Amino acid sequence: MLGGALFVVVNAAILLLLFLFEGAIKGTFFASHAFLHIMDTPMYALLALGVLGLYLRQSGRFGWPGKVGFCLTFGGFAAALLGGIAIIVVGIGVGEAATLGVLDIVTHPLAMLLYTVGSVIFGAATLRAGVLPRGGALLLVVGSPLWFVFVVFLGRAFEGAAALIYSVPALVFAAGWMWLGHAASEESDVSVEPRLAVR
Repeated sequence: MLGGALFVVVNAAILLLLFLFEGAIKGTFFASHAFLHIMDTPMYALLALGVLGLYLRQSGRFGWPGKVGFCLTFGGFAAALLGGIAIIVVGIGVGEAATLGVLDIVTHPLAMLLYTVGSVIFGAATLRAGVLPRGGALLLVVGSPLWFVFVVFLGRAFEGAAALIYSVPALVFAAGWMWLGHAASEESDVSVEPRLAVR
């Protein structure tokens, strides 16, 4: 739930920095690759923990597609997390140019491809399992490829205020994770209350 909320906040902040305030921050630390990952690394940590919790909640009814979806999604979030940490360390310690290349490829396209494909499979398996809300699962199935297409294929197609269009797929994708996370936490709260009442 928190990871999804941070996904919206962090991506909105990055959009504001890169598209609306690009001139003001150019040449400063706020425009650096390391700073962007200082912002998104906690988000990926929470998303990885969240997908682990959601997987554990429904693992008994998931089957192998759910396990594959979980592994890809968790692997993508973990790659983004570890790659982000590496970019922060290298960017601050060595310099901006050293963060490009292999680190950039692992952290961005590879991680994003893993968690996009994984989220679609995870969402479809969640729909099939019927343990968590179908609406949240459907948002993952629709939102993750939408997010991927906007970021990878549209790139900088929108400039200035029009770049806020990127927030639409981010909201859809994040809403799926928030809905599922909220439902799982509500279920765990309900399942704990009767045990307390028995004592």
